[in-house]
Amino acid sequence: MAVAVETTESEEMVLKYVWLLQHEGEAPAKTGVLADYIQIAPSSITEMLDKLQAKGLVEHRKYLGASLTKEGERIAVSILKRHCVMEWFMVQVLEVPESQFHDEACEMEHVLTDSTSAKLRVLTDQPDTCPSCYDLERLHCRYLVAGEVPRR
Repeated sequence: MAVAVETTESEEMVLKYVWLLQHEGEAPAKTGVLADYIQIAPSSITEMLDKLQAKGLVEHRKYLGASLTKEGERIAVSILKRHCVMEWFMVQVLEVPESQFHDEACEMEHVLTDSTSAKLRVLTDQPDTCPSCYDLERLHCRYLVAGEVPRR
């Protein structure tokens, strides 16, 4: 049985955005682009990528960018799935406005367990395309539009 790799919230954010950028066709993910999305200094991103590489979660080459390893991808997809289910739950069940649900989901994705996420998913009509349907420009699922999602 594989030992779980411990990650910080900041490291998880980097893994998530590396996956999203790779999914958008930017592989490897560039340090400057990651810094723009996460809103921290490029030097901090470089430092974090080095730590993630030491943990076996990314392959990082200075000035070229980073790509996820299989374990890094598994963690990133898990984080994104938790993020997405929280957004769907907040919009469909709690009717949280679009200006608010992304930021709150970003906070909750790091503390929500996969089992609780699966239980929340039962309460929504979230498509099975998650996380591939995540729109990096809008920062949420391309099918999720607050006020237009039918409630169960």
